[in-house]
Amino acid sequence: MNNYYHFNFSFEYKLIRNLLKISIAIFFVFISSGTLRSANLLLIDPAIGIVFNPIEYADDTLSFSDSVSGNKKDTTSFLSKAKEYVKISGGLGLAGAFYNSFGAPAQRDPFYWQISGNLDITIGQISLPFSATFNQQERSFTQPFNQYGVSPKYKWITAHLGYRSLSFSEYSLSGNQFLGAGLELAPENFIVKGKIVYGRFAKAVDGYYTDGQVSGSPSFERWGMGALVEVGKPRNNVSVYLFKAKDEKNSITSFADDVTIKPAENLIVGFSTVQDIKKKISFTSEINFSAYTRDIRVAESVLEGYSFINNLGSLFYANSTSTFNKAIKGELSYTEKKYKVGLSYRRVDPDYQSMGSVYLNNDFEDLQLQTTFRLLKNKLSVNVSGGFQRNNLNNDKTSEMLRLIASLSTTYTINEHWTSTLTFSNFNTSSQMVVVNTLDTMRYAQVSQNMSGQIMYNKVFKKVRFGTGLNGNYQNAKIFQNDVLNVNSSSRLFNANYSFQLGLLKSGLNISAHIGAAMTEAGLKEMSTLGPILSINKRFKSGKLTTSISISTLKSYMDSVPLGYILNLKSNNNYSINRHHALTNTLSYIEKSSPGNKVKQFIATLGYNYVF
Repeated sequence: MNNYYHFNFSFEYKLIRNLLKISIAIFFVFISSGTLRSANLLLIDPAIGIVFNPIEYADDTLSFSDSVSGNKKDTTSFLSKAKEYVKISGGLGLAGAFYNSFGAPAQRDPFYWQISGNLDITIGQISLPFSATFNQQERSFTQPFNQYGVSPKYKWITAHLGYRSLSFSEYSLSGNQFLGAGLELAPENFIVKGKIVYGRFAKAVDGYYTDGQVSGSPSFERWGMGALVEVGKPRNNVSVYLFKAKDEKNSITSFADDVTIKPAENLIVGFSTVQDIKKKISFTSEINFSAYTRDIRVAESVLEGYSFINNLGSLFYANSTSTFNKAIKGELSYTEKKYKVGLSYRRVDPDYQSMGSVYLNNDFEDLQLQTTFRLLKNKLSVNVSGGFQRNNLNNDKTSEMLRLIASLSTTYTINEHWTSTLTFSNFNTSSQMVVVNTLDTMRYAQVSQNMSGQIMYNKVFKKVRFGTGLNGNYQNAKIFQNDVLNVNSSSRLFNANYSFQLGLLKSGLNISAHIGAAMTEAGLKEMSTLGPILSINKRFKSGKLTTSISISTLKSYMDSVPLGYILNLKSNNNYSINRHHALTNTLSYIEKSSPGNKVKQFIATLGYNYVF
């Protein structure tokens, strides 16, 4: 017996069930790809930023015994480790719905069925989700291998392989996904840290024509690389980084002569810092310089005013379509025990662009001051902020905008049961447009005011939980043209809501009621709505059955003339057989009424769910 290898498995119920789960997992993988090769991708992580440490599990006990003596102990140890390391969960759902409609054509089939399933495989810290849905209208299957990636970590070294994302700063490389490789080095007791990245940031899409129309979004294949070096401690450091991306001009052919689609190139050099001074003063900032060539097919030329860009060799190709811009961001704050004051500033040049950012705004400058403080033995918290924002930084546009922002927010805790909040904000936006033909100036202004308040009471008695609250909101938007109010474009909104909750702790009965009213004035029209909601929820003593009933109605009016109403009656029942099996049932009645028309709909559903 000692001359050959064998495994001593005990085929108990739990082991059989685990093997069945693994078989289901393999079955899902085969459905998604149809080849055995897909099973080898089970170690690929579909989520961005998940960390997997293969070294952590490289223990001698995580192996099969290759001899007869002691193999039972080793096998038991392996199964114990594998159970902790590999986890499989999922579920299966069956549902049927009956539908009937009166007063209008049916919006769905009289009977609808659906079978759905999901499977989640977790290997270490890697998660692989699968799902499948089948019904009489469609069949769908989703799996995580369309975009795959893994981020193995060993001590202070993290590698990123496949579809990943890294960030240097907000205006350089900032979360844009790439297909490639990256590396993060972050020694705990060393002042130098770093990041490097290389990969494809955009896939070539050549596009095609269908009946003379362009289908798809044509784009060039884009490759990028970057590096960041940080020196200092977590709250006192300085970073310098470089990011470069370039389109492959020969990656598409169908749109090679299209003037709206051009291969571009981008080089960004930036600096950022975080500084804490005596634990009270904090300063953060970043400055980014972006050189951007809109069309690399144009012949090389000297970029006037920025001659150093023409001396970067293969790092950047400058021509007549190249621009050089900057983005600045800074924040200074001072913190005391009961108050905090902060000042923030941003400026982004009009033509600033970054191939490492998914989306960013440019051509704006803003300054904001904010303070937060507490009074009355910390019962009152106040937040005040104000600032401005403007565009047209180069003064070369026919229109420009200036926004003034002010806001106030307070929260007052009267006692352990009563809490109130009050907020107010005012936004003034003014724009100016020059009409070229007459050289006249047209001025537009928008004043938006918002005020809201809320008061709440909550208390738990010996056998009862009680809560009630009242809140309201007011919005006013005025549009001015050449200092004259434009009534047709201005609007006002009022709404108020009252809520009530009562819970009987011992019996599991919960009752809630809500009533809301809203009125909108737009131009010369006035529209209002009014409606209550009542809901009753009951959990029975066994804890297996939970049932709820709700009724709601909403009436609407236009200039005080009734437009109709919507009535909704609904019942939900959930019965848990055990921790794996459950039954669900829903009954719903909807009635919609408008002048000269009434529609009634009835929906009943029955479902079964299994989870493991």
